[in-house]
Amino acid sequence: MKRRVTIQTPLGEALQFHRLAGREALSQAYAFDLDLLGNSNALDPKSILGKPATVVMETESGAPRYLAGLVTRFGLSHEDNRQAFYKMRLRPWLWLATRRSDFRVFQDQTVPEIVAAVLGRYGHPMEQKLHRSYRPWTYCVQYHESDFDFISRLCEHEGIYYYFRHEAEQHVLVFADDITSSHAPLPGGETVRYHPHEKAGMTGGLEASERIYEWAQAEAIRPGHHFRNHYDFEKPQADLASRRQMPPGHDHDGFEQYEWPGDHLQHDDGETYARLRTEEQLSQRSRVSGRSNLRELAPGHTFRLRDHPREDQNRQHLLLAVAYDLQENLQASEGAHASEGSVQRFAFEAQPTSYAWRPRRSTPKPRTRGPQTAMVVGPAGEEIWTDRYGRIKVQFHWDRIGQKNENSSCWVRVSTAWAGATFGAAALPRIGQEVIVDFLNGDPDHPIVTGRVHNADEMPAWQLPQQKQLTGIRSRELGGGKSNHLALDDSSGKVQAQLKSDHQSTSLSLGHVGRIEDTAGRKDDRGQGFELRTDGHGAIRAARGLLLSTEARPNAQGHITDMRETVGRLTEGRDLHESLSQVAQQAQAHEAGDQDEVARALKAQNDAIRGQGGPSGPGEFPEFQEPHLTLASPAGIQTTAQGSTHLVSVEHTAISSGAHTSVATGNSFLVSAKDAVRMVAFNHGIRMAAAAADIDITALKDSINALAKLDIKMEASRITITAKEEVVINGGSSYTRWTAGGIESGTNGQWRAHAASHSMVGPKSDGQPRLPQPPQLPRGQLDLYHQYIKADGATRQGVKQGDYTVVDSDGGTHTGKLDANGFASVSGLPIGQAKVTFGQDPSDPWDKGSYFAKPDRWPVKAASADAPSVGSGDGGVGAPGGGLGAAASSLMSGGAGALGNLGAGLGQAGGALGQAGGPMGQVGQIAQMADTAQQAVAAVQAVQQGGAKALIGQVAQTATGMATQRIAALAPKLPGALPGQTPGFAG
Repeated sequence: MKRRVTIQTPLGEALQFHRLAGREALSQAYAFDLDLLGNSNALDPKSILGKPATVVMETESGAPRYLAGLVTRFGLSHEDNRQAFYKMRLRPWLWLATRRSDFRVFQDQTVPEIVAAVLGRYGHPMEQKLHRSYRPWTYCVQYHESDFDFISRLCEHEGIYYYFRHEAEQHVLVFADDITSSHAPLPGGETVRYHPHEKAGMTGGLEASERIYEWAQAEAIRPGHHFRNHYDFEKPQADLASRRQMPPGHDHDGFEQYEWPGDHLQHDDGETYARLRTEEQLSQRSRVSGRSNLRELAPGHTFRLRDHPREDQNRQHLLLAVAYDLQENLQASEGAHASEGSVQRFAFEAQPTSYAWRPRRSTPKPRTRGPQTAMVVGPAGEEIWTDRYGRIKVQFHWDRIGQKNENSSCWVRVSTAWAGATFGAAALPRIGQEVIVDFLNGDPDHPIVTGRVHNADEMPAWQLPQQKQLTGIRSRELGGGKSNHLALDDSSGKVQAQLKSDHQSTSLSLGHVGRIEDTAGRKDDRGQGFELRTDGHGAIRAARGLLLSTEARPNAQGHITDMRETVGRLTEGRDLHESLSQVAQQAQAHEAGDQDEVARALKAQNDAIRGQGGPSGPGEFPEFQEPHLTLASPAGIQTTAQGSTHLVSVEHTAISSGAHTSVATGNSFLVSAKDAVRMVAFNHGIRMAAAAADIDITALKDSINALAKLDIKMEASRITITAKEEVVINGGSSYTRWTAGGIESGTNGQWRAHAASHSMVGPKSDGQPRLPQPPQLPRGQLDLYHQYIKADGATRQGVKQGDYTVVDSDGGTHTGKLDANGFASVSGLPIGQAKVTFGQDPSDPWDKGSYFAKPDRWPVKAASADAPSVGSGDGGVGAPGGGLGAAASSLMSGGAGALGNLGAGLGQAGGALGQAGGPMGQVGQIAQMADTAQQAVAAVQAVQQGGAKALIGQVAQTATGMATQRIAALAPKLPGALPGQTPGFAG
């Protein structure tokens, strides 16, 4: 008799179908358990395990219905005298994915792409009926989980589900994401009739008509609200929260499911996931369970119910699950009626297609059990591979696919000991180093580097355990062998701190100084205290003043620039200058006022070094008022040079000594003074001696005056007195006068002459003496530059045809105009300091040829041609100009000459304006209050239109509180024009 259910296996007729029980559902790997009849009890399981098998059912229309799968279990159950009974389990090929587990990294792929890559290795058919777009996952890790669990949790997360389409020789895995467009109706059964048992009067056996005879629908309380949020370090202030509300309409439907972290970095993705999670919750609110004898029933198909007494049930449904109970009785094989020997029963679950269906997230995401180590990787030829956030690439030890390059992982953030807004600690892991990697929330998709460890290839900075006393940091030159280190040496009795660079062996050592070299650590001792040394160049700069002193301050007591002893000695030296100068003036050795000017300068210098006022707050002390360099010692100061020593001061040079001042020179002692040389000794006189050669005293223009209260003595082998016009010798009341006209002698007393002989002969003359002519001092030249300067110091453009005025050291005035490059050369100046004043820039700032001519940045030209402008101001010798960022190089005409040297940005502008002093310094403070370049440009326009007070009004709009009060207080003090002078030196 014909059998209604049969089976096809690689063993052919050796096996016959007897019974099948199993359940098939959306997003589940089914399992069908079969009882088979065999003609032999010796069938080898290896001959069929893993092979495909298909159960074939004959439907009411005569078309076959298939249930296919792979044989995953087979064995002999029992036997009797006539037959052998076997048990078989069929599973889908997807079940094979439960047999393989892996660690694997996927980057920049969507979930459908990842699923295709994972399952593509199995070589079985699959199909994707997906209708929405999917975001790429920057970094997704299969972490110690089976392929099946991995793709299951990804699909569940994205709202993707699957079912199987059974065919004669295969079964196809179908992925879907939309209940309305991813499913086909039942074959030949788009509409299914509802007809219960009591109406059919069923008595058993194969029914004449296939239909649904049991139908039960129920709803359950489900939450209809979902809220999720996430954090993106690249947009730390971004609001990534997403909320979805789809209340089912029953009581208590307002409960909210809150999910963190949301695993989304874009707000649109958050909205998508919020919708998916809400649909997942609501998928279970309305379910239908039923029974049928319709052999076409299969999960993933739709049907429309009809003839149900409740009209709201007569609508389209999606089959979610089908349980099969198929049986071919033994009697059917022994000649009984087929209707009595064949049974097909089906139980099913369904839901209306008006509700979305999403798989329940039942597959947990694996969590790490603690930190791991990994190797830092990057492209070949690089030693450090990082991005703008200091992130790195790593390869985990479990990664057998990565190539140990920049593609081995996503960018991984690196934890540091200190991280702030452009401040903190920076030490990037280098390629080849081993780092400790932890995972945020234990999620393998979110690694973070939390530390570094040494290994046999990456040994510690100093040799251990020999150098265990060293604590610190040691870096390594990129692509080289040199290093830098900060070492804290805790050697017993020899504590030191050392900052060192191998480049030109430059180091600062504090404490018990000893050499610390390479990995060998501490070597020979070199002394105690501190040492700053280098084999290269060195410089010490202190913009507000520098004190170098050997005055003791035990245990760092007192203010850092406390120099009371130094100031006392300087004051004593100044007093010595002042008191001796007064006596010298009385003795007419000094001109009145010369030494007074020096004394005043020394007093001002002492005041500037001492600082003014007392502490005005905690941690505040009197400081240098000017940027002096002060050297001080309670013992002595020595300087030596193998070459020359040059001391220069533009103003005065004063040397004071409480005892002797000794000058010794190997060759000559040369003194040159433009004006005068004055020397005075009060107690023991002045003595000059030339051990060899002559002593020459010459007055090239005026006289030589020798005055002594007692005697003037001259002793020599020969004394010659020569006068061009007259020689007069006067002793008491007697005299002799020698002129070209003759010799006249006279006395009121006795004239006595003694001679061995005496003769009077004719006239004779020795000729006129040839006196030297006074030398002419050379004249100098002063080169002037008045240009606009960028913030980085680059020259932009000269002030064309600008006026200048130079006042030389003798008070002479020289005026002229600059050339097209802002340059002029003034020659014929006396040697000495000169003062330069630049006029305003004569060019129109809005002219296309002007430096300011940037129409997209510069404000509109003022309508009034009579608007007051800022007057001329300081320029400078060299590079005096200023700049205003990319918008303008200075305030209006004159460049730096308008309001001082306006630097790039108003921050620098304020500092430069402050250099002018007085009201100009206050304008600089105001300029520093502007926040943006746009405000700076507006301020420039305001000055051009309304003068300096307009600048205050413009900036005041951006200031509040105390700043506003300060600006208001300054307004009356500002002049209409801001002139100034810039020193130069002609030479």
